[in-house]
Amino acid sequence: MIWFTWRQFRTPAIVTAATLAALAAVLLVNGNAMTDLYASVAACQSDCGNAIDAFLLQFRNSAGGTIYYTTLAVMYAAPPLIGVFWGAPLVAREIEAGTHRLAWSQSVSRTRWLAAKLGLVGAATAATTGLLSWAVTAWAGRVDSAAADRITPLVFGGRGIVPIGYALFAFTLGVTVGMLIRRTVPAMAVTLATYAVAVAAMPLWLRTHLVTATHETPPLDMNKLDALMINRSGQMAIQPDPIANAWTITNRPITATGQVFTGPADPTRCGPSMPTGSCSDWVGTLGLRQDVIYHPDSQFWTLQWVETGIFVGLAAVLAAVSFYWLRRRLT
Repeated sequence: MIWFTWRQFRTPAIVTAATLAALAAVLLVNGNAMTDLYASVAACQSDCGNAIDAFLLQFRNSAGGTIYYTTLAVMYAAPPLIGVFWGAPLVAREIEAGTHRLAWSQSVSRTRWLAAKLGLVGAATAATTGLLSWAVTAWAGRVDSAAADRITPLVFGGRGIVPIGYALFAFTLGVTVGMLIRRTVPAMAVTLATYAVAVAAMPLWLRTHLVTATHETPPLDMNKLDALMINRSGQMAIQPDPIANAWTITNRPITATGQVFTGPADPTRCGPSMPTGSCSDWVGTLGLRQDVIYHPDSQFWTLQWVETGIFVGLAAVLAAVSFYWLRRRLT
């Protein structure tokens, strides 16, 4: 049964292996150029801000910048593609064509038939995304370190071990949906939509609750503001700088009583005819504080392990549902 499953799966396996080899070659060649660009940062001993900014600017304007964003897109695209093209057709195509009855009429039991398919293709799923993530994470390590953004939602899902969890979830989701719907194309569409909702929900609503975030209320530093704006009615919008090397969840100015400060602005200090800096000097006299909630970079691997565990657990539940449905409901 394993050999038969491999013969069915060998074409996508060979194509995937060739794609990984080509990507590895591109990353290896470009890695030498990145090392040369990073030399000034590596040699820096103190006050490295200018060296880091210069490195990031040069990198983003080079071929490496294109590769960086392309590989990030690949990391996000790989799991749903696996779910759609490996998972959804795995059983649905057999049921749709009726070939599953022939397989079950032989000496192979239903459970063994499904276990062979899930085991072989599931192992290929984990290996593919694991190797892909390892190569991309290692190659982009210097950029992520310089940009200090690997824990932010945009980058987090394309690094470390989380893509493995995403891919296993997408694969078993496709298998389960295909078994329930019994038609390949509709199963592919439902798999893609369900995966997108589940994965998008994580950074939008769930991830920040997986590990306790840091909450601080330091004095508002008027020298570190992203924006200070006033509308026509005198209401103010003050945006403090986000915390460096962290994923900032909440970042707002508050009064001594804990209320969010929105003005009104003092027209004698913040009017259009006032000199530059007059308004910010006035705001600095109000005793405002910065209410900030964030996840520091030190929580990166903790979040990675917890989130991966959640998606691997969901994959295990979906696999169990598939075995149950195969044995009790599918005829």
